[in-house]
Amino acid sequence: MKHMENKKIKILHVIDYFHRTGGTETHLAQLACRLPGAGIDCTIVIFDMGNNPLLADVRRAGIEVIHLPVRREYTPHAIAKAIELYRLIRRERFDIVQTFHQKSDTYGAVVARLAGVKHIISSKRDTGHLRKPRHFFLNRRLRSLFERVIVVADAVGESVVKSDHLDRARLVKIYNGVDTERFRPPTPDESGAARAKFGLQPTDFVVGMVAGFRPEKNHRMLFEGAMAALPRIPGLKVLAVGDGPLIEEFRSRYPGSLAVFAGDTRDVTTALWAMDVGSLLPSMNEGFSNAVIEKMAAGLPMIVTDVGGNAEAVFEGENGYVVPPRDAGRFTAALIGLHADAEGRRAMGRRSRELVEQKFSLPQMCASHVALYRMLCAADPARPAQAEQG
Repeated sequence: MKHMENKKIKILHVIDYFHRTGGTETHLAQLACRLPGAGIDCTIVIFDMGNNPLLADVRRAGIEVIHLPVRREYTPHAIAKAIELYRLIRRERFDIVQTFHQKSDTYGAVVARLAGVKHIISSKRDTGHLRKPRHFFLNRRLRSLFERVIVVADAVGESVVKSDHLDRARLVKIYNGVDTERFRPPTPDESGAARAKFGLQPTDFVVGMVAGFRPEKNHRMLFEGAMAALPRIPGLKVLAVGDGPLIEEFRSRYPGSLAVFAGDTRDVTTALWAMDVGSLLPSMNEGFSNAVIEKMAAGLPMIVTDVGGNAEAVFEGENGYVVPPRDAGRFTAALIGLHADAEGRRAMGRRSRELVEQKFSLPQMCASHVALYRMLCAADPARPAQAEQG
């Protein structure tokens, strides 16, 4: 076993798209940048690549990033790219291929198996509510390709077992991790400077959300709940960080006296330092949100909806509140309660930070992945699967 622990493992990560600095892109960049230090030689193939600032971090870490443009899987162009991917895998002799998102889970995984890869892993990041019937059909037919399926929360695992008819013994739960040095509670001066940057007053009560303005992120519940709380919290402000197709609709509907629309920013930490309460209120499709644990690491009490793995990070009455999806009234009540109890709010914020340090740190996440990779490469093929790792 010691020999296997010291042997360098070659892994290829295959991901559908890499445009925005979203949860999966952030997760993969964080993981890849730390693998070389653990003796893992990593390469990334992207089917649809945009101008993402995370890629600069990845390349600085010495990771090769290959853009292999594939749109539709069933075209002559896709066949040509499949051959290119096949040759890359055969030439580099990867020990493991890990896939992210639907196209990688089907098209990418099939190519990897044809190329002779022994260990193929899928990384499931959400509950799959946005997938189409044909995706479920393909996933059920191809589920035998995957030696392990990483899920980021129990809720994601349950969804995958039900929708893809996956054997539970193949599931490996590894929570997302957060950089606890970058995301930390602010000093009073840092909090004051952050508020000034966004035009907020020291006396404002700020509830914030970091998410793209897309239908599944359910900003409507945030704004409706805040509007209902406004008579009880006169200094209430909504700090919305993110961009997307719905942002102009919300800008036109909600006044500047209530909301600050910060747009996309890499300086998320400063935005968190301006908040009193963090929120994430997706309507259906969610896994285990980086945005939640980043806010927790910054020492914020949380209000989240009970979808995906949110309730595995936020514990009712302990470090925040978990409310039903689409229930703006419950969100309003939780917000008013947090405003009224300043000491309780601060205690919840401290507990958020403690939970991150105990369960959701970046080193823990990376160590769990490395342990899984090494276990797969060292294991006898006949060895029974383990139910959980990390």
